[in-house]
Amino acid sequence: MYAAQSLCKDGDRVARVDRPGVTSRIRPSPGRKRTWQISPDQSFPLPVIVDHMSVEPETGEVSWLIEGTIDLIDGEPALVRMTAHVPSGMDPYRMQREFRWASPLEVVKVGIPVLLGRGIDPFTHDLPLTGFPAAAELKRPANEQLSEDFLESIAREYLAIGRGYARAISTERRVSERTVVSWVEKARRQGILSRVAPGSCGGHIIPRAKRQPAR
Repeated sequence: MYAAQSLCKDGDRVARVDRPGVTSRIRPSPGRKRTWQISPDQSFPLPVIVDHMSVEPETGEVSWLIEGTIDLIDGEPALVRMTAHVPSGMDPYRMQREFRWASPLEVVKVGIPVLLGRGIDPFTHDLPLTGFPAAAELKRPANEQLSEDFLESIAREYLAIGRGYARAISTERRVSERTVVSWVEKARRQGILSRVAPGSCGGHIIPRAKRQPAR
């Protein structure tokens, strides 16, 4: 049976789960609880598991399951474990094309504060299902400020992809290429991503202790 804290595994089988179809959620994880102080008014218990699974509606059996465990390290959420259970066999080429290791961490660092700010319990919220759930798809009101964590994650994707980043990120996050470019520009203005010469690409992530918004 599905438990709030874990999915019991027996060899190559996973316990039946009452979540038919493809779903993704945040669950409490076993282990000593630590309080993540998001802001003076927001806190959240870690560790948690961000899962993504497919369950056969007729039998309740799990056909595949991916879990990312996020714990508190030096006061900040960190990805400490990733597991994948695919009895029918993984398609490494598809995973290489669609899977993002950073997604479960973004769901916690970016998505949980957004959900809490809207008065939504993160443990009851169904996450987006495009690829492995992306926190950016937790739609923000137009007037909501982009967080430093979100802009840093975009800056890291930008540096990893290089030229063609706007198309790749816009496709993944279902926004316009112009929106992606504006995120990168904002990351530079806020001192998250280093400045470069006009018309140039690249740069580097500036450590938080040394960040100063551009004037």
